[in-house]
Amino acid sequence: MSGDIGNEQQEAMRLRVAFLHWAACLAGFIVLWMLGSAFGSSFGGWFGLLALLGTFFWYFAAGVYLNRGVLRKIIVWHPMYNTLYNVTSEKLKFFFLWPITYFFLFVRLGINKAI
Repeated sequence: MSGDIGNEQQEAMRLRVAFLHWAACLAGFIVLWMLGSAFGSSFGGWFGLLALLGTFFWYFAAGVYLNRGVLRKIIVWHPMYNTLYNVTSEKLKFFFLWPITYFFLFVRLGINKAI
């Protein structure tokens, strides 16, 4: 047993699989948003309100899942830039803006892999 806490090796995830996880989270978010807006005025608004609350819960739960389950398996932080400020600012950006930031991350990783 070693005394190093941060030396855990994570299993790598393929870019295509990571993209599918992101696409599934995005599809769930869009479906819940459409249900909330479609049923917002009918049924007294209760179903629409529940769907919109579920949408916001899904948004934050997907952000946590993508950060904890996907990001750490596709990104390796360089030891020189592995500072508290750099990592937390990037993870917060990926958490709060996951529909946009993960798309651009996958585009960048795909370009890096192709070229």
